[in-house]
Amino acid sequence: MADASGSPELMSLSEKLCALFRLRRDSDGFTPSAHDIAKATSKSHHCKPVVSHGQVNSLLNGSSCNPRSSTVTALSQALDAPAAFLLLGPEWDDLTALCVYRERPEAREVLRLMQGLKIEDIVEVMSMLRKMRRDAGLPEDVPAIPPPPPGVDQPREGRPRRRLSLSEAAERAAADLEGR
Repeated sequence: MADASGSPELMSLSEKLCALFRLRRDSDGFTPSAHDIAKATSKSHHCKPVVSHGQVNSLLNGSSCNPRSSTVTALSQALDAPAAFLLLGPEWDDLTALCVYRERPEAREVLRLMQGLKIEDIVEVMSMLRKMRRDAGLPEDVPAIPPPPPGVDQPREGRPRRRLSLSEAAERAAADLEGR
């Protein structure tokens, strides 16, 4: 992600959590609730959750942005994401790379083997990987945050997506107070 000046734009913890929630939608397109995630942080069904649903909500809406390491670990496990993704810093904003690093020991070996190589050699390895992806019918570039499953961003029946303007909301509130 970059802004108009070309410098990388850091993702906040709230933005990262929203992206993870969006990727964890169910088949009906619903994101997990804060209560669902809080329940998923308990060690077993009989134990108290490590993170309360209030904490999850505070982190999601950005009112809290400096969680304890145990909170980060519990949330990452509940959302099935690398804990490093929830850290602040541009090196932790690439969810796809962190997932590959976490899930594929071969990828970690490739990175270790790059240690000490010249930049030209690393660029050559990148071009070879892009060619391999092309030959396999895969796109050459991979987004830092995977797109959500198809269809989950479509509006669902019975749930309006349009937000009211401030004046419309005031009119409705007045009508409700007057009993109309």
